[in-house]
Amino acid sequence: MTSHSKGAPIYYMTARVAFKKKKKVHERVLWIVSVFDDPNDIRNFSPYTMHRIEQELYGKNTKSEKHVVIREILTKKFISHSNLTIDEHKKQHQK
Repeated sequence: MTSHSKGAPIYYMTARVAFKKKKKVHERVLWIVSVFDDPNDIRNFSPYTMHRIEQELYGKNTKSEKHVVIREILTKKFISHSNLTIDEHKKQHQK
């Protein structure tokens, strides 16, 4: 078990998210809680967060393909430390 000082920081962030619905591109500002603070890392290594965003934007009954892009992180607030390091989080959810 790792100590709290070695764990990855957990952030509460607001992000500008773009998504396609009915052939139009829409943008919204959504909240995200993750140890990753880079939009590409969130997309690649945080499947729970991406699934929650897709459910919030499209709903659970959508049959079309869901395209969600995190454009930028607007605000970032430190919450706590994770028990795992950043590398351990990345290994946990590698594609």
